[in-house]
Amino acid sequence: MPALLGTLVVVTGLAIGLGTWQVAGVAEDVDRIGAALPAEGGRPDVPPAAQQALTFLVVGVDPADEETRATRAEAVLLVRLTGDREHVQVVSFPLDTWVGGWGSTLEGAFGSGGPQGVVQAAETLTDVRIDHYAELDFSGLATVTDALGGITVDVPEPYSSRGHDFAPGPQQMDGAEAVAFVRDAGPETRAAAPARQQRVVQALFRSIEAQGAFSDLGRLADLLDSMTGALRVDDPLADGDLVAIAWEFRGAHTLEFVSAPVGGPGTEGGRPVQYLDGGRAGLLWEYLRNDALAGHLSEFR
Repeated sequence: MPALLGTLVVVTGLAIGLGTWQVAGVAEDVDRIGAALPAEGGRPDVPPAAQQALTFLVVGVDPADEETRATRAEAVLLVRLTGDREHVQVVSFPLDTWVGGWGSTLEGAFGSGGPQGVVQAAETLTDVRIDHYAELDFSGLATVTDALGGITVDVPEPYSSRGHDFAPGPQQMDGAEAVAFVRDAGPETRAAAPARQQRVVQALFRSIEAQGAFSDLGRLADLLDSMTGALRVDDPLADGDLVAIAWEFRGAHTLEFVSAPVGGPGTEGGRPVQYLDGGRAGLLWEYLRNDALAGHLSEFR
């Protein structure tokens, strides 16, 4: 879920306006990650049809995992701004997606190789070139939720996590509750994580729009300032680049969600994993590579 909030910042949050002092100030506060992207050799090519598209890998992290005392990936998403700048597409993956050509899951690739490892694994899995990397921790989700005065999330079924119980139907959540809702209560709840993430992000967008933040530069800047300390992006993405990308995203206030097609569970090295449906996933990656997913979204819903 923090990954999705990274999407919120990069895709719409920074869209305050080209060259305004608010964007410049926010961009300067965003931390950078060195060597987040792999070296050029062996990376996917970009077909002519997708030359104008922008693709982010957005990873949500828990920097204070109680068991390992290490930063742990909690969500992995591919975010595409289409070349015509009319669509923002978000492909969510199960963390335990098996990447055969990498010999690990997406979660494992992050654990062993950090940002560069998970970018390489995602490119190996999809053959889609990743332009930029963004990472956000759980504090960003809690902070922006509280800055909005809470959000109303439509809970599909009863759920309990981290001492919080959520009944079905619209539920008002503060920051701590939103974090608990998107976190897995246990291994058996991982399959439903993408759906929970999507519902929280949709609630965030509804709240931001209802408060007029997309058209209120000061209000949006305040929201951004409340969470930039939890956001990191790849080092080549300079302050000016963030501003320019914000301008590119200025008209895209709606996210189009797609879940990577799952074929079924399995075991690798004694650990449970999720295998993708090779046929349907291959078709999804082909559409993304050629920037043609907008006309085929219904095939994956």
